[in-house]
Amino acid sequence: MSPLRKDTAKRIGEMTGRRDGNLGGAGLPEVGPWSHLIRTDQSRARALVMKRSILAAIILILSVGGCSDLSSPMSTDGTAPEPETYPWIVTNPEAHGLSTAALQTALSYAFQPGNQTGAVLVIRNGQTIAESYAQNRQSTDLVTSWSVAKSFTSALVGAALEDSILESLEQRASYFLTYWLDDPIKSQITMDHLMTLRSGLIRLEGSDLYNAEDQLQVSLDRQVLGDPGEQLYTYSNADVMLISGVIETATGRSAQSYLDEQISGPIGFQGEWWTDGVGSTLGYCCLDATPRDFARFGILYAQDGVWEGEQVIPRDWVLASTAPARSGTYAYYWWPMQQGGFAAIGIHGQLIAIFPALDLVLLRFSEYTRWGDGSTVRVGGNYHGTQEPENFDIGTFVSLALGAVQN
Repeated sequence: MSPLRKDTAKRIGEMTGRRDGNLGGAGLPEVGPWSHLIRTDQSRARALVMKRSILAAIILILSVGGCSDLSSPMSTDGTAPEPETYPWIVTNPEAHGLSTAALQTALSYAFQPGNQTGAVLVIRNGQTIAESYAQNRQSTDLVTSWSVAKSFTSALVGAALEDSILESLEQRASYFLTYWLDDPIKSQITMDHLMTLRSGLIRLEGSDLYNAEDQLQVSLDRQVLGDPGEQLYTYSNADVMLISGVIETATGRSAQSYLDEQISGPIGFQGEWWTDGVGSTLGYCCLDATPRDFARFGILYAQDGVWEGEQVIPRDWVLASTAPARSGTYAYYWWPMQQGGFAAIGIHGQLIAIFPALDLVLLRFSEYTRWGDGSTVRVGGNYHGTQEPENFDIGTFVSLALGAVQN
């Protein structure tokens, strides 16, 4: 057993109650603990108009006011966009064991007026089953991750462990975050503590971190509330910001550069990761890409880290880092889902949900506006614009989509 797997299996075993180090999944409750984070209440959006859909090479014109259909993306001049390397042609749901009618119900729910949904993709068996966009959006428009990016940061930790850039999850973060070396308590905080919400440091409000010029320093300066290893809360952006700082110090490059080398290049992902005012990558959020690019990441995890025969992310890490989520616990920046699945989730309903047993990936992203001068540096008037959906709940959407699975 590799050092990565031995160390991680021991830690995951403690979290899931498995003493044998078995990293297999377990059954999950039908309603996840994330639902309350996504329920929202905001102004109504513009009603959506009908889109064309392609099902088994037969073009159906669906006239459904205020919702979306199982359609191929359309450009602003009404023509299909140029094909990409990955075959994004929408295929017949029935041919992949999904009910067309039930899947349409899930899409109609997501695109209800006021839900601010910009894009929904459904992938099964590596094939696009549904791809729908808001009236004013198309496949080439950017969406933003918000906290979905945390799962990308988790993937980079796995890559750094595989490359022996990081020794293990039990390695002290202060080895890289040397600002902590002289602090008797903070110097004891490990990588695992930061990835399982057990740093013992005070939790920052999101705006306090997001609006700081030097977000890494703000994360480092937090007061100690408890002992390292003590869980005082169940969510922390600042802890992830510290892991991002570890990655950048350990690799000697930006998280964007390391992502491009380790993951983006092999799978064809193109994204822009925001930084703070001093150049530190916001590892807890703020990765901009197209919905199709985010789908590539979901497909990669649905296939245990393999892309076109290449092991891009170590399989050991994929299984280990998602094991708590598969067992019902948020950790290593993955959320639990129904039916043994796991998900990357961001505020306002950003979602990449992965169900390996079903070979199914569900994605939903909001309509997004990048405000400011167009750069990805979080200073001044440069910020992310998404709105709270009026009546969208991730748990409801996922349940509707899973209800379409017939076999």
